[in-house]
This record gives sequence, C-alpha cells and structure tokens, in this order.
Amino acid sequence: MRSLILPLVACLGLAACDGVRSFFTSERVTFDGVAFRGQAKAVDKSDRRHFIASAGPASRSMAGAREAVRYQGTRYCILNFGISDIAWEISPETEVLPMDGDKVVLKGRCLE
Repeated sequence: MRSLILPLVACLGLAACDGVRSFFTSERVTFDGVAFRGQAKAVDKSDRRHFIASAGPASRSMAGAREAVRYQGTRYCILNFGISDIAWEISPETEVLPMDGDKVVLKGRCLE
C-alpha cells in the first residue's frame, strides 16, 4: 500500500506545480472586475526593446482594458529586460486609445 501512496503523492505534487506555473504565466488578467486577454511582443526581432501590447475586450470596460494593456507592456519589459520603465508612443492615460477591433493596442519601448 505504501508503494502506491508515494508515487501518487509525487504525481499530485507535480500536477500542482504545473497549475501554479500556468497561473503565473497566464495571459489573462482581471481589471475593473473583467477578465482581459492580452499580449505584448517585439515589433522587430533586431531591437526587442520596442514592443506592441494589446488587451481586450475593451467593450466590457475601457478603464480595465487600459490597465490590462499597461500590465502587458510592463510584464513584457520585466520578463525580457528586468525593468518596468516604459516610453509609450501614446500614453495609456490618453482619453482616446488606438483600437484594433475590440482590443486596445499600444506601442512602447522598454527603458534602461
């Protein structure tokens, strides 16, 4: 019986670790009570400091989408360069933000 319990506990432990890892790497975040999907990626592979970030659905909450896109940019800079300072082409604080369908889309550059 003991020989069955130890492997079972080990498997459950590994499954829990995978769940924790996916929690921290998830691209879905909640702002203003709404879950947003977003991403940030390099504009050009030769200079990865320049990125484009998007988050939506903005129709559910523009304030939440604004924060979600800022989060995606900050997350990108931290994961790739260990910094959180960003020079945005258009500030997330701007009243009217660029949209692509139902997503807010902003470009930025990670600062040193």
